Amino acid sequence: MKPSQILLSILSTFIVLAAVCAVGAGRSSVVRIPSLASFMPERETMADSSLAESSAVSDSMPATRLPDTLAVTTPSTDSTASRKVTELPKALPQTKLTLPSFYAALQGAGKQSVRIVHFGDSQIEEDRISMVLRHRLQERFGGGGIGLIPLVQTIPTYTAKQSIEQDGHAVAASSVKRYLAYGPSAMRLKDGNLYGPMAQVAYIDHPVDVSVELLRDRVPTRDYNRIRILYSDSVEVQLLPDSLEQRRMHIATPTNDSVALAEPLLQDILVLQVPQRSSLIRFSGNGYVYGLSLETSAGVQVDNIPMRGAAGTNFTFISSRQLAAYFRETHTALVIMQFGGNAMPAIRSQAAVTRYTESMRQQIRYVMAAAPKASLLFIGPSDMITVVDGEQMSYPMLPFLDRALAAMVEEEGGAYYSLFRLMGGAGSMVGWRDKGLAGEDMVHFTRAGAKKVGEMLAKQLLEDYDTTISADSIPSVVGDSAIVPSPNDSVNK
Repeated sequence: MKPSQILLSILSTFIVLAAVCAVGAGRSSVVRIPSLASFMPERETMADSSLAESSAVSDSMPATRLPDTLAVTTPSTDSTASRKVTELPKALPQTKLTLPSFYAALQGAGKQSVRIVHFGDSQIEEDRISMVLRHRLQERFGGGGIGLIPLVQTIPTYTAKQSIEQDGHAVAASSVKRYLAYGPSAMRLKDGNLYGPMAQVAYIDHPVDVSVELLRDRVPTRDYNRIRILYSDSVEVQLLPDSLEQRRMHIATPTNDSVALAEPLLQDILVLQVPQRSSLIRFSGNGYVYGLSLETSAGVQVDNIPMRGAAGTNFTFISSRQLAAYFRETHTALVIMQFGGNAMPAIRSQAAVTRYTESMRQQIRYVMAAAPKASLLFIGPSDMITVVDGEQMSYPMLPFLDRALAAMVEEEGGAYYSLFRLMGGAGSMVGWRDKGLAGEDMVHFTRAGAKKVGEMLAKQLLEDYDTTISADSIPSVVGDSAIVPSPNDSVNK
């Protein structure tokens, strides 16, 4: 190419660039990368079909009114083109957790078991958060064990090593059939709703041995002196060796109505000769196993019941009589429900907030009707980061959801714990990630982050207990390694 041609090409390029600049004068120079959602049709329904079905609100159900003081810049439409960062509403201090039934029960923890059942999504998998709460409360009020665990543990926890054995050899968890009230529809029971208190049940048709050992790596765990077995009447249970079993108490589910359970939830309590840290239990026969609880006859027990992918709208799929039987016989004093995170990505309007909130109202009423003597604590979703028009920000409707859930839970007589606000509000998850407390997805906590959340929760509960109950009525502190037996359970006999 001749020098004159090269010069002409360069001059032409500058002329074109000058024209572009003239046309774009006065416009923003920020390049926004559209999100995938901006190319998709607008949606008002939940992403998961099962969530959409369970989120349907009855015409007779009153809608939860969003507080008038909630001022945000997000429009009520689902259009992504005009979205802006939602500001955290002002004047939202964390209120005192009023849990009268639970605090009253803690006063008697020296003589009777006090059960906490912690339901949640994947944020509490591996016994995260729950294990810290358990440790702090058992440290203060006594108790031991780790509470309820499934027959088959597909997701290892930090507090127990668990496996399935046959003829003394470990076998894959898939060798036992499982059914879930949440997750993939292929794992539902074909007929009935007898999932038990863990929202999952295992079916056995050949002998299997469950080996479980308490761990101390992440948080101290305390020995247990009883094993509670939840099963159907066609299953046989044997502790190996049986010499470890001092005696056995059998509890059958009463049927007070005209419709008897096809597979009643039976509970056997195996009272041990001495406290244990590991056990081997044989299950045989043909029937269902709803779980086993490693516990003590007094003090605090905390069940960790995670439901991966669940939005919390699956409780009405579980037999209320089975839930009631478990809550009653374990002296459940506090039910914790920690949900909202899995619903958040599909919530794009105030109408969607209302639909989800009213669905959770139905779930709360269903669960608490089965646990009339327990207090309710609802833990809202954490801050979660998404990409809107190329910018990382909190989900725009998250502050709306947090306030709506708080208002609804208060209306239902429960206490609301705003994890979103306590983290620091909108955008706080970025800081948690930078400190190693959240993963790169800026949705899930790391191990350190989950431990921090557990410590925050335990601190709040203990402080509220101390300000609610007079110092003179607080039960004596139990030694670090102690197990509090009931008068009828002599573990050293």
